[in-house]
Amino acid sequence: MGGLRIAALGPLRAWRGERQLDIGPAQRRAVLTSLTLRCGQVASAEELVRDVWGSEPPASAHVAVRNHISRLRTVLESESAGPKALVSVAGGYALHLPDGALDVSQAERLYARAQSARSQGDLEPAVRILAEAEALWVGTPLTGVPGPYAQRQRDRLMEYRLLLAEARLTLELQLGGHARVVGELLTLADEHPLREELRALQMLALYRCGRQADALAAYTAARRHLAAELGVDPGPELVRLHQRILEADPTLAPPPGAAAVSPAPGPAAAPDRPTWVPPAQAPPDVPDFTGRGEESRQVRDALAGAVRTDATAPVVCVIHGMGGVGKTALAVHAAHAVREQFPDGQLYVDLRGAGREPANPYEVQELFLRSLGVLAGNVPSGREERTALYRSRMAGRRLLLLLDNAADTEQVSTLLPGTAGSAALITSRTALMCLPATTRTALEPFSEPEALALLERMAGSGRCRQEQQTASDLVWACGMLPLAVRVVGARLVARPRWTLATLAERLSDRSQRLGELEVGSLAVESVFHLGYSSLDDAEARAFRLLAIPEVPDLSTAAAAAVLQCDRREAEAILESLTHQGLLEPGEPGRYRYHDLLRLFARHRTLDTDPSTTRGAALSRIARFYLTGTSSAVRAERPYSRLPDVADPDGTPGAAAFTDALHAQEWVLHELPAMLNVAGQILHHPYRPVSAEDTRTLSCLLALLMPFTDFCLPWGPIRQLARTLLRAADHHGDRVSTVFSCITAAAACARIGHHEEAAALAARAHETLDPADRVLAPRLLYTMGLVASARPDGLDEAIGHFRNGHALACANGEPGMAAQCSVNLARAQLALDRPDQALDAARDALAHCPPGDNPVGIALAQRVLGDALAALGRYEEAVTEYRTALDVCRAHGLHAQRAHTLLSLASALAAVGRPEQARTCAAEAAAALAQLGDPTGEERARAFMNRLAAAGPSAPPSAPDGSR
Repeated sequence: MGGLRIAALGPLRAWRGERQLDIGPAQRRAVLTSLTLRCGQVASAEELVRDVWGSEPPASAHVAVRNHISRLRTVLESESAGPKALVSVAGGYALHLPDGALDVSQAERLYARAQSARSQGDLEPAVRILAEAEALWVGTPLTGVPGPYAQRQRDRLMEYRLLLAEARLTLELQLGGHARVVGELLTLADEHPLREELRALQMLALYRCGRQADALAAYTAARRHLAAELGVDPGPELVRLHQRILEADPTLAPPPGAAAVSPAPGPAAAPDRPTWVPPAQAPPDVPDFTGRGEESRQVRDALAGAVRTDATAPVVCVIHGMGGVGKTALAVHAAHAVREQFPDGQLYVDLRGAGREPANPYEVQELFLRSLGVLAGNVPSGREERTALYRSRMAGRRLLLLLDNAADTEQVSTLLPGTAGSAALITSRTALMCLPATTRTALEPFSEPEALALLERMAGSGRCRQEQQTASDLVWACGMLPLAVRVVGARLVARPRWTLATLAERLSDRSQRLGELEVGSLAVESVFHLGYSSLDDAEARAFRLLAIPEVPDLSTAAAAAVLQCDRREAEAILESLTHQGLLEPGEPGRYRYHDLLRLFARHRTLDTDPSTTRGAALSRIARFYLTGTSSAVRAERPYSRLPDVADPDGTPGAAAFTDALHAQEWVLHELPAMLNVAGQILHHPYRPVSAEDTRTLSCLLALLMPFTDFCLPWGPIRQLARTLLRAADHHGDRVSTVFSCITAAAACARIGHHEEAAALAARAHETLDPADRVLAPRLLYTMGLVASARPDGLDEAIGHFRNGHALACANGEPGMAAQCSVNLARAQLALDRPDQALDAARDALAHCPPGDNPVGIALAQRVLGDALAALGRYEEAVTEYRTALDVCRAHGLHAQRAHTLLSLASALAAVGRPEQARTCAAEAAAALAQLGDPTGEERARAFMNRLAAAGPSAPPSAPDGSR
């Protein structure tokens, strides 16, 4: 491939070494042009056909292209071995040329060198380099080459030549060479009478030569041509120059002491009119800019990379986040911090990407071109030509583009600089993942210290410190959203007599909060509405409905249930809402609302969706949680028949679990959401609880009972179950009545409401269908728990547990039988009957099926240890406790593990291992504190105190109580 050269700045020619090659007929030249000017990029056969023949090619066009490619290979390829110039790649063709082998590339490199010299103040070398570049043109580019592609490239290269000429002539005038270039400018202005940049240079050169009248006549000629050809007046830059010449503005005089450069060969012209100044369009920085230290450093460091000498591409920084999170403020702050690194100016535009009508990027190009000195009448109307001129104008400059509020990659890609040295700083609600970017900065809401710092700077530090807790309440009510905090600060500034508590009280009403977060032109709701208004119908419906459940976050499966669609469709909608900054991504497959966005979405659903639609959405997610919990019970307790009664039909798309640990994790994660949704349905101020929801929620709460190791919130569960009991009575639903009574009784027993627990258990017993073989043993088990909570009820409890055990065995539910046996053992221990407790504990273990109910297995193992310890068989007890701990660790049973550690500590102390006992007790105390079990933590610390008081010789008494 060595020695191959191609020239396009005139007739298309090619050489190998010193020998000019015969390219062939016009169509073959058109194919070579298309390959050459793509600079090594692949052109498909279809593209080559369009390039040569346009939109209506002959039927033989593809065959002709293949023939031309074959002939070109014969002409261009060297006879020697080595890399080939013209290669076939993935259904297309590419032409690879050595560096400097194409005159167009040489011209572009020379122009970049000239711009670099100009930026360093070396104007005379810049003039000579530009003249060298212009000398590469030997006529009209691509003379005689047919086809639409060649015509577009011809126009581009002619424009580029004028760009070089304008650049050189501008420098000549800056160096005082007006007398030398005035003739050339007269010729160029006559050849291009509508090009206002050339006309401005001509007028300035004439004026500096003392020919004021000729300069004014040139303006008159320009105005006449523009009116006749385009029906427009000269642009403001040319009008301003005309006025300055009329006034003999002294600033138009040649630079003092400027020396003329030696004549430079070749034609010429200038990129910047004399009246052009570097644009400084960035909005003003906010004086109270607060926080964002790390994000600001990241953006500034990335922008600083634009001036590196080894940079080969422009720097592109994307700042993305939800509306109101402060993207523009950060971008403007960073732009001002680095402005000295971009001496050719800053361009700014609001691309309106969050609304329904984003800015047209080609119209933005026109605005930027005019800011870069191109007169309005000289901006090409064609998109490709305009883009070519736009990038040519930016080439060799050090410009910072601030593209605010971008819609998508397609919108901003047209506006990016084409060469290194410049940078684009883009803000968007989306991450623009398809856009090649130097850095992406995801902007989150403020941290609390950042939010408080902004509030203090606006409202005054003294005012905020007098009401520190209220200030914290205010920024939490704002969801730490910078725009909301700024609105609050502005309202406090406008109301100096208000206390912070006054505004906090107004914000405490969630239904009115968005209305309060508005002052002047700042309004949180308006910012949110911009994004909402751009959604399609399906996305808008999802945005509204998914905000109805009062849940911390939503899984894809839960969203699919609410939206009544499959998971794939739900995921697409969720991802789209996240992409548009209206949802936040959580853990994989989970999504959440910012607090204020949830309020906004709920306002929209109240305005848009009927109450039946909103209620149905809650019912669907409640049903989803029921089916998921049913699946979790089946995974943890495969032999349990409770799910068959609570959820006989299931729900399509419900969670499926591979093992008990996975099921437990799901229940633990979704538990707050389940209880919140139940509360929403049961405590709605206007909508009565339906029979369907009553059944769903009573079954859901009953299915949560096997997961007692999660330290269930028994108080709220009791309240929910009592409300469900009233609804069940209203609808005459006996199954829901029994479920609600059992759940409420268990909860009451846990929190010490013994009389209420007994009454509820008795009510369940009265209501239960005598033929029910699934709920009967569970009711007996619950009655045993209720009785055992009373000091005088242990013998009664033993009877209930034995009866429940017998029914469970007859029903083929070994797991339920084991639960009854283990609690029977605990009751026997409480009555100081360790031998009978030992038998019951062993029976419990014998009835625990492998892989079924790991909580029950761990508890049975621990109670077996307790029975052995009560018999003085401490070493055996230690062994059983350690076995129980292994089960707890394997299945993530944190509460069971904590209580087992405390039992182990007692046994270790009893066998003379105080240090090991102290370690176990301390670990148990820490775990119980983390679990929010103050009673258990107190027991552990009391045991540690007794251990310390007993000294190394005597073992302390066992921890009080058991679990």
